[in-house]
Amino acid sequence: MSKLHRIVIVGGGAGGLELATRLGRTLGSGKRAEIVLVDGSPTHIWKPLLHEVATGALNTGEDEVNYFGHAWRNGYRFEFGWMAGLDRERKAIHIAPVLAADGSELAAAREITYDTVVLALGAIANDFGTPGAQAHCMFLNTPDDAERLRRRILDLSFAVSSGGNPVQKLAIGIVGAGPTGVELAAEIDHTIREMHNLGASLSPAQLEITIIEGAPRILSGAPESLSEYATAALAERGILVACNSRVAAVTEDGFELADGRRIHADIRVWAAGVKAADWLTTLGLATNRLNQIEVTTTLQTLTDPNVFAIGDCAAAPNGEGGPALPATAQVAHQQASWLAGALNDRLAGREVKPFVFKPQGIMVSLGKHTAVGSLAAIVGPQRNYYVEGRGAKLIYASLYRLHQAAVHGWILAGLLWIGDKLRRVARPTLKLH
Repeated sequence: MSKLHRIVIVGGGAGGLELATRLGRTLGSGKRAEIVLVDGSPTHIWKPLLHEVATGALNTGEDEVNYFGHAWRNGYRFEFGWMAGLDRERKAIHIAPVLAADGSELAAAREITYDTVVLALGAIANDFGTPGAQAHCMFLNTPDDAERLRRRILDLSFAVSSGGNPVQKLAIGIVGAGPTGVELAAEIDHTIREMHNLGASLSPAQLEITIIEGAPRILSGAPESLSEYATAALAERGILVACNSRVAAVTEDGFELADGRRIHADIRVWAAGVKAADWLTTLGLATNRLNQIEVTTTLQTLTDPNVFAIGDCAAAPNGEGGPALPATAQVAHQQASWLAGALNDRLAGREVKPFVFKPQGIMVSLGKHTAVGSLAAIVGPQRNYYVEGRGAKLIYASLYRLHQAAVHGWILAGLLWIGDKLRRVARPTLKLH
């Protein structure tokens, strides 16, 4: 009996998990290939929702996907551990030892051989080397980051409401007015208002949120009309926006701007720009200045055709010779879907055509009941269709349901939606513990 072709996927984010699911259901369940997913976390949470985890609007204990159980149901195998290196000559990836919370070793370092490997390692915030950013800012790269931010917001909210903060105000500064920064600001504002409605003595008037952005407007990648709508919506909530403002340094009590201004902030969050992890440059693969792995239009690395890269860690061209695609969830989703079919074709000896990205617009949440977005690509390439308000919020919420459908199938995704609705009736709207 011939040995099955082994496809190893490193990284269980939106792209990696969707790819493992699709390949597991086709190649894995049909015993046409062995599918292995590697990740250093035992569970998955959809990264675009981390701002809701950070404010308690989303309970990770209820919305996480357990890789072990999901793998068993979907025809792939899960390997627990962080990737530590790549040996392309021996076609093996190195896995670092798995450590317990107390530092004891749970599993020794090991390696996994592959025939094809797909790197779907995501990205981290890019602080551009700003002095003090690493020491004094919080980030939103992982669920653990989001949980730390949630605890910090709750702690300082209690300190202010109980008189423990001498200035009687909670000041939060967010660097970056892209979708992450804007959504986080709106969600924090909503959380404080909900806490006040639930009886907390901290009032919305005691909250001061400032978004700091180097570009002339927020959401600079979106059409100007959407930027204007979002700016007005933030202003209505009392959220301050400082555009054309570059952060020169971060201190323990706020931000120093390049023009000499200082912005006080009890909580400082960095949400400006992304880059791939520095260690990706040590793998012997061609990378760009953001540490992203350079790939061809078939998502194969320039260095090795048996090594693929997708999602935020990959610098994938938008067509032959085109600019690199943005690091967004919709790019990762489309790449995972396309690569699942391409790897099926590759194993069958069929021709693999280039990946073509089909932009589907942009959607940005502005709190519980409103959002703003552009659906130009859905309506047609020659027409822009803008949505805002509650209708846009429904479309925004549907993006997560589409991700759940890709990961669980439509029936289970529907049951999860019903379960979410029932939980909201029986439980508080926020996680306050």
